[in-house]
Amino acid sequence: MKFSISVVLTTCFILVVSTMVGQPQASLPPAQRSDFSSCPDIFPTAEIPPAVSDTVTDLCIFAGERAVYAVRFDTKRKTPNWAVHKLTPKNIKDLTSRNRPKFFPNNQIEGSLQAQDKSYIHSGFSRGHIVPAHDLSWNTLAYKATFNLTNVVPQKQKFNAGPWLGMESTFRKLVEQKDQVLWDFSGVYGQVAAIPTIGTAPHTPVVPKCYYKIIVAQSQDQGRGQGGERYKVLAALFEWNDYGKRGTWRDSVTTLSQITQRTGIHFLQNSDVENAHDEDFWGVPMPENIGDCH
Repeated sequence: MKFSISVVLTTCFILVVSTMVGQPQASLPPAQRSDFSSCPDIFPTAEIPPAVSDTVTDLCIFAGERAVYAVRFDTKRKTPNWAVHKLTPKNIKDLTSRNRPKFFPNNQIEGSLQAQDKSYIHSGFSRGHIVPAHDLSWNTLAYKATFNLTNVVPQKQKFNAGPWLGMESTFRKLVEQKDQVLWDFSGVYGQVAAIPTIGTAPHTPVVPKCYYKIIVAQSQDQGRGQGGERYKVLAALFEWNDYGKRGTWRDSVTTLSQITQRTGIHFLQNSDVENAHDEDFWGVPMPENIGDCH
């Protein structure tokens, strides 16, 4: 019996289609979605701060199947605008020293829209983590995920190992002392006029002029807001050339409204956030001259 080529091809096509009918369509892996829908648990509330730029991409960063932090990355500046992660009392018990891996590009972002590891070589700036590596050292993959270049900004090493590290260390101590989950929003804005960028085009991350951290805790007090939880905030605002010692981050403590004013970003805008700085809870007084950078 003879069959024409057209009959054979038609039959094959029908067989292929029939095998696909009723089968679930492959969905985009969570780590590849350019939004925060895959990692809502990373945020202290369901509220996502509105973007203030049309050049940003929202990324959930995964360790295996688990989202470990979220970053709003600016493809024009080639640095994150901000990132958020949380640290639990359970995880903090498992923090440990690990071998530092090499920094690597994020395959969710086109290569020309982000920095390269060599962008930092002989630049005079360190590869500054926005989400601290040690905070995610409770898991090997989570730790490695912080070395993604979409989690990195140029920082002077004296600042990186000084006030910035001091506030990072305090965040971990607070989780342990309070025995509760804390969240950390960390970000940058502005540009150093004398050194606007580093690296070679197109891999030229902006050197931020200003850095900030917003630590968020769920209030344990009675009398929470209607329909939700109440939150306390410890915020600090630094200039790029703040080269004090680790403990001097306390001199840069500021208000959430000050960061909102400078960045235009409304963190926790519709949440019940205590207006007054709770010195007793945080163990840190509000300085006479609050932290600022503009």
